Amino acid sequence: MKNSVDIRTLLNVYEKVKTQGKSVENGKQLEDIICSESYDGYSVSLTDGNVSVDVNFHNTYHFHTLNEDPDTVINQTTTEFHNNNETQIQRFMDKLNELNNRY
Repeated sequence: MKNSVDIRTLLNVYEKVKTQGKSVENGKQLEDIICSESYDGYSVSLTDGNVSVDVNFHNTYHFHTLNEDPDTVINQTTTEFHNNNETQIQRFMDKLNELNNRY
């Protein structure tokens, strides 16, 4: 998954949400994507409430899913947990790509 993420797309979507979105409590929102930035401007975040991605200085990034602890998921193996997270992240990236193409 990591190699298939285009930092430019993440930053383009961030800019579009920031400039065309409406103000909400945690930042700006365009459709169901919310963007925010750190107080110093060195990192930005995009989220849909289930998955978020932090883009940091030097174009590094980290995905977070709603439930990141496999020990708290009942009746799910660690492999299943990671596969589900990958699926969530891929759906999130699909949303970001669609948003990027529409605006």
